[in-house]
Amino acid sequence: MYSVKQAAERLGVSASKVYALANARKIGHYRIGGKVLFEGADLDAYLASCRVAVTASSSPLAPPPRVVLRHLSLGGRSLPGAKRRGG
Repeated sequence: MYSVKQAAERLGVSASKVYALANARKIGHYRIGGKVLFEGADLDAYLASCRVAVTASSSPLAPPPRVVLRHLSLGGRSLPGAKRRGG
């Protein structure tokens, strides 16, 4: 069994966050004689519920999306320092 302080260390959050998660019933816990206690399996289940899956498009090995740039019409004006194409 883990105390609030131990659970916070295991999850990498503050003790107040652990209390908030317990009160919101996000983590299974026991309340015994004014103490809040956690089982390791409940902490593992909470961590698993927080996992964000990797998709093919967000994989670090996937090539970046192709960006096609188009000419922006400025109504005959040009940007300062910009050169006009020949013609």
